[in-house]
Amino acid sequence: MIRNQIPIALARFPPRQKKSLLHFKTLHRQTHFSTTELCEATNLNLLGVKTTLQSPSYASILQGLKALKPLHQVHAGIITSGLAQNIFLSNRLMNSYASCGVLTVAEVIFQSMPCKNVVSWTILISGFSKHELYLEAFEIFRKMMISGVLPNAVTLASVFPAFVHLGFVKIGRSLHGFLIRYGLEINLFVETSLIDMYSKFGRIGVARKQFDMMVEKNIVSWNAIISGYSYNRFGKEAVQLFKMMQRRGLMADSITIMSLLAACMEIVCQQIVGRIHNLIVKNGFSNDMLVNTALMETYVKHRCIDDAYQIFREELPMKDVVSWTSMLVGLSDVGYGKQALRIFDEMVGTSNITLDYVAFMGMLSCCSRSGALQRGKLIHSLTIKTGFGDDAFVGSATIDMYSNCGDLESAEKLFNILEEKDVVCWNAMIAGYGMKGRGDDAVALFFQMKCWGVQPDEATLVSILCACSHAGMVGQGIKIFDLAVKESCLVPTLQHYACLVDLLGRAGRHTWACKVHKNFELGAIISQKLFELDPDDAGYYVLLSNMYATAGNWEGVKVTRVSMKSKGLKKIPGLSTIEIGREVHTFMAGDKDHPEYPRIIEALKRLITKIEAAGYMLDTRLVFQDLPDDTKREIILHHSEKLAIAFGIMSTKPGTTIRIIKNLRICDDCHIASKFISKVEGREIILKDANRFHIFKDGICSCKDYWYTFALCLNPGDQCLSLTSMNSQLVVLLPKVDEITRPTTSGKFYPNDCKRKDTAEPVMEVLQSSLISGSVAESSGSKSEGGFMDCNVGMQLILDEVLNSSLSRYG
Repeated sequence: MIRNQIPIALARFPPRQKKSLLHFKTLHRQTHFSTTELCEATNLNLLGVKTTLQSPSYASILQGLKALKPLHQVHAGIITSGLAQNIFLSNRLMNSYASCGVLTVAEVIFQSMPCKNVVSWTILISGFSKHELYLEAFEIFRKMMISGVLPNAVTLASVFPAFVHLGFVKIGRSLHGFLIRYGLEINLFVETSLIDMYSKFGRIGVARKQFDMMVEKNIVSWNAIISGYSYNRFGKEAVQLFKMMQRRGLMADSITIMSLLAACMEIVCQQIVGRIHNLIVKNGFSNDMLVNTALMETYVKHRCIDDAYQIFREELPMKDVVSWTSMLVGLSDVGYGKQALRIFDEMVGTSNITLDYVAFMGMLSCCSRSGALQRGKLIHSLTIKTGFGDDAFVGSATIDMYSNCGDLESAEKLFNILEEKDVVCWNAMIAGYGMKGRGDDAVALFFQMKCWGVQPDEATLVSILCACSHAGMVGQGIKIFDLAVKESCLVPTLQHYACLVDLLGRAGRHTWACKVHKNFELGAIISQKLFELDPDDAGYYVLLSNMYATAGNWEGVKVTRVSMKSKGLKKIPGLSTIEIGREVHTFMAGDKDHPEYPRIIEALKRLITKIEAAGYMLDTRLVFQDLPDDTKREIILHHSEKLAIAFGIMSTKPGTTIRIIKNLRICDDCHIASKFISKVEGREIILKDANRFHIFKDGICSCKDYWYTFALCLNPGDQCLSLTSMNSQLVVLLPKVDEITRPTTSGKFYPNDCKRKDTAEPVMEVLQSSLISGSVAESSGSKSEGGFMDCNVGMQLILDEVLNSSLSRYG
């Protein structure tokens, strides 16, 4: 029955008969109207119900009441009836207000209660926790424990999420021990919450042990452990647990599906995604927008673009802003910037979609990756027009877009006018200076940031160390590292030590790449360790293959590539993008799909002829395949950077600056060719690769020819694993120690719960005792700038310490 039928229902009672509470209860029971509908449609007085209701009656009305207006009416009735001090009713009132999100009133009721029981405390804790006010929830819990009230199962389940989001690992573990020691109730609800807590803390091994000890498991428990493995990037284990759950006869729900799709983000297997898609259809989740959006994201991640488009076009007829944003960000992440921009154009033209800050951040990120400066400027204007121009998140994304597109002046202008600057804004500007080689400006901004009272975070330290490295400011970089650790209390990570290796390598870089040093035995050992730790990372296979190719071991190349193919792994394609007239053009090595490909090739051949006359010599050694020299020459000529440069020159007026974005590191040959092209054509070529900007002008590059980073085996082609994490890779020397699995005494395998910082600690000791003090430099007689040790010695100390620690621990 609909709301306007309430008067018809009231007509069931005799006319002019004074309605009692019994009539109201009968109406509530027989018509199945909710108390909210009854209160909103009439209110108790209009229904003729006496206002002298008793506590159970008010409790019955409060149950399920979610609208504020009738809630205020009932609350007023309770006060006028003199029942405000009733603990039972007060708890119900608190719960109703908390459910409506009015936590201030709920807290006032709580404070006015003369007596509070565990339910009172739990309602308030749960309310704050559900509305993500975790610090307030923890504070209430702390006061509850001080007052001597022991928590129950619901209290524990409500406060565990607060521990997770606040990072209170020790407190969470202590509470677990507390409830075991005092014999508090540990039911299914609490056990599931413990699994979730330990998973979010990264203690997936402990979470699995907790799960295995459970006598009874329901779908929520299985979802918690599957989600935990997925959260900790153990995709295969999550899928195995799901199969185990199916064998137990449990049917997957939408949360299970979402966790599985998240797990597939870590698995390179399109077949598994297809099976999950079939499961979605079979279990009737085809119309679930959240599930379809997650499925679409997974298809995009696996580069199944046609399948993703099918979901987007056919399975999501009523798309919301989340669906649109997920599609465009996903396409941008895998290098389909042009398609992502088209999705954004469609989204803007859709009348029922209201753009939010997440959509703008996604689009600005897409422009940043694609080098679409003109489109980025239009989006910046749109953010101002729609009122998001002053948003700190959008502002940071806009600064990052301008910086990555090479327009540092616009980035500086925006940074200076932003009223609210969080640490992300400062990081974006520091990184922008660093990529342009303006180390002095980056360092000055770093100290200005500290003067403004903004505390640097881990990303800040990475940005400033990279900036110092690109500018050759070795001594300054080490000083800042020491300062950040001592004054800002930052705990250095392996990523920071990778930056230090890169920084120290300035003075002796040629000795620290296995390719250059010809240390193939060491490279093979470490590559094998990497395969054991992460067998699904295609980059490691490419790394080993290129190393074999450099040594002339073509049989090793063949075996490695066959192994890679058998696992379904694919090399990340090198993509170069250029914006011409607000249209983004993407090129891939050897790609012939561009409509103007014949003209581009002719223009490129003319360019090569010109620069060869100027002294350029093509190096066929940079092709890591056993092919004839003519074929190798064709491969190098068709690198994505060269295609983009040729297209830019033929599509613009003489003297126009060429701006190109490369998703990976620029290869050695393209770097040399770009210098020659800039000279013979009289053009400025601004090329941003995965690490930094290269501004080619008059035959000179702004990087001063320090364009390669340190790696076990540098690949001068379109794939490179760098020692820094600039292109989402970690130091290849260092195992991912938090992803190791070791057998327990029971024979089961649980992922080891050690942290990356465990490996980093001995390196920190070396830095503090030797690097910063310069003691090794003194003993070796090779002091460098500022009294610091020789860079080669310093880097050797770091590499040797980390390598020995890693290989001895996991060898």
